[in-house]
Amino acid sequence: MQRSPYTPGEVTAFLPGRETHMVRLRVQMQHVADEKAFIARPRVYVGSRGVGKTSLLRYGQRAARERGLTPVWITAGDADLLPVLSAELEKLTRAWHSAAAQEIASLIRNLELSVSVAGLGAKTSPGQGRSTAEAPGQALEALIAATAHSLHRHGGGLAIFIDELQAADHTALKALAYAWQHLRSRDESPLPATLVAAGLGHTSDVVTDAATFGEHFEFVRLKDLSREAAYNALSEPAIKFGVSWQYQAVEAVLEKAHGYPHFLQLWAHAAWESAGFPDPGGTITLGAVEASEDEVLEQLDVFYRTRWGKATPAERELLRAIALQSSPAPRRADVAAAMGKPTTAISMARRSLMDKGILDSPARGLLAFTAPGFSSYILGQDGTED
Repeated sequence: MQRSPYTPGEVTAFLPGRETHMVRLRVQMQHVADEKAFIARPRVYVGSRGVGKTSLLRYGQRAARERGLTPVWITAGDADLLPVLSAELEKLTRAWHSAAAQEIASLIRNLELSVSVAGLGAKTSPGQGRSTAEAPGQALEALIAATAHSLHRHGGGLAIFIDELQAADHTALKALAYAWQHLRSRDESPLPATLVAAGLGHTSDVVTDAATFGEHFEFVRLKDLSREAAYNALSEPAIKFGVSWQYQAVEAVLEKAHGYPHFLQLWAHAAWESAGFPDPGGTITLGAVEASEDEVLEQLDVFYRTRWGKATPAERELLRAIALQSSPAPRRADVAAAMGKPTTAISMARRSLMDKGILDSPARGLLAFTAPGFSSYILGQDGTED
């Protein structure tokens, strides 16, 4: 009995359909490691939950480590980002015994102070090497530069990875944008450093709202998988276990999952279990997929119900209006018109639903649900008790 390679929600090293992004990440880490380059544009992978953003970010982290870089991983949202980043850099330099370590420790204190006083120029304590607290962006710039230079002297470089970037606080986003904008203009070289992040589909709006410098970030949208990539996502993990998929079984899962990576994992995992955790030489049949259908539909009901439960009455009104549109990605203006409202009247509900990961904007002025099938679920709620 072999463990399922499709466990839903599990961060995986197998990323079908993301090969181009994987190559770019390897090349990016190579430039930092071999050429001691500063990557001037932070790269941010954006998309709905369940499309593999975190897995891709973890891949970049492994690629950085393999190249001899020092990766720093942060998940935004639980606390203000800059104190978390300074704590991670402090862990990194704690074992160092050098003047560089003392300088970085001083810069960390300066960053923490700059956040606490919002750059108002409060006095620092004696011995910090600075007479006033700089604004957070300036303090972060100095800290990143000093850390990258120190790592370079040891033959390495700095790679910062931030997940859930859309949840970062305004001060941190502004500081990041400022720091990276000014680091790219520094004369000193080498400065081996790079920043890679991931966030929900509207992350670009969140970043640029915090700082105009954020428009220089490289936002890369991850979409649902193509048919070929979805086929590989089912077949290749099984092959590594010596297991095959019956053609009809693959077709059934592809039709049900609609290319959404999380749903592919859900259906494939349930089919694997229904097939009896097959040993090498085993086959996942159409019968195994059909036998797991009730279980998967129950999980999908919970999946949709949780999202519906997060929505306020005003947000549910907007969700229903979108579900009633004939297009899977209707124009925002058309949705507002169908509700008898101007587009400005739905802005707050729209933004809140994006923050919750329920809505996305696949292109300017368009709205879409982040998970397939949610429209049918919403329409099925009419006349029922929540």
